Amino acid sequence: MVCALCTRALEHGTLCPGCTQDTLDRLERLPRLWASLEAWLTPGASGPALYGGRVRRAEAPLPVSQEVLDLRAGGGIVGVLEDWHAAVRDARGLPPLAHTGPLGYRIIAAAAGLQHQIHFIVLWEQGGQLALEVRRLVERVRAVVQPGRALDEPPEPTVLGYCIAVDESGIICGHRLVADMTRPVECTWCGCSYPPHTWLDLKALQPGRRDTAA
Repeated sequence: MVCALCTRALEHGTLCPGCTQDTLDRLERLPRLWASLEAWLTPGASGPALYGGRVRRAEAPLPVSQEVLDLRAGGGIVGVLEDWHAAVRDARGLPPLAHTGPLGYRIIAAAAGLQHQIHFIVLWEQGGQLALEVRRLVERVRAVVQPGRALDEPPEPTVLGYCIAVDESGIICGHRLVADMTRPVECTWCGCSYPPHTWLDLKALQPGRRDTAA
């Protein structure tokens, strides 16, 4: 018997301790990764752009990637996690859960539900396939936000823009904001926090950016 992810020999179960922790980490990250894909739904120029001497974050290509739409849709990341959560609950004889509310809430609930069942999953005969699909979801998001990089490579910094916090004297912070997709974005200079749902507003308020709306 071997681990489903790394083929390490096992006495029992489907995942080794290291791959079990990796699966937990991926489940914890997936809601944030799902939220981060929202920035790629806004059409714009691809690649880094120089504006007024500052490097702006890479914008979504035109047209919007079908892969982004698939991952963000109800049958994408949230659908995969909910299907597995339902399968685990069914295998344990637990009642099914209703899938209601916004997709952002549903993905958090499904990911948390799978994390809470990890002790069962590592012993479950389908646990290895579950872990493989969770890893594949993270790989698909990585291919969108950081194309050309393998899953085990350290991620390149993702520049979201510049901090727009204003101090008591009216001075804008302006410090560069970097996200690594594993933790909330926080300005290392002034400490202002930027959750994923604020990223589009942050981009719209970047210095020198003009409103192109009709």
